[in-house]
Amino acid sequence: MLNKLFSGALVLCIAAPGFQAQQKRPRRQAEVRIRKDQPGVYLTFERSGKVKIPEIGEGYERVWLRFHNNTRWPIILDMSEVPAKEYGDAELYYDVLSGRELIFHGECHVCSFNGLGPSKSFVFSVPRGDLAEGRSIRVAFSYGWEDQNDTNAGREAVHYVYFDASKLPKNTLRGK
Repeated sequence: MLNKLFSGALVLCIAAPGFQAQQKRPRRQAEVRIRKDQPGVYLTFERSGKVKIPEIGEGYERVWLRFHNNTRWPIILDMSEVPAKEYGDAELYYDVLSGRELIFHGECHVCSFNGLGPSKSFVFSVPRGDLAEGRSIRVAFSYGWEDQNDTNAGREAVHYVYFDASKLPKNTLRGK
């Protein structure tokens, strides 16, 4: 009888750790976003106004937006230097859409791929007309772990962040 009791206890001791391991919950994945109340990557309105010296072919009226990286990883953007500090921190390449139709594709000819670290942001500006009523802009980006050469060659996914003219404050200058 003692032998049966001992054998049963031994079986339980051997089986218990395996049973306990099966009952453990999988490890919770770390949160991707730093601020949980915001998207991973997003654009916000900073201000609108006029520049002193407009770029050739653009008007004086501009809208300044802030690009936010709210993820725990760096993201990569196509950008170049601004002609003057009044334009923002960097010149960012973007597309202009009217509804769902692409009406302008912004491509860099002389630009660089720059990283924006976790929880970082910067300001850029666009001509007011690019955010006229019914329009939006979209900015392409990639995550730091993606191969930039594959992204540019179309072998890696391209990600976009959008800003719609309807998000502009009502008192913002009206673009045409």
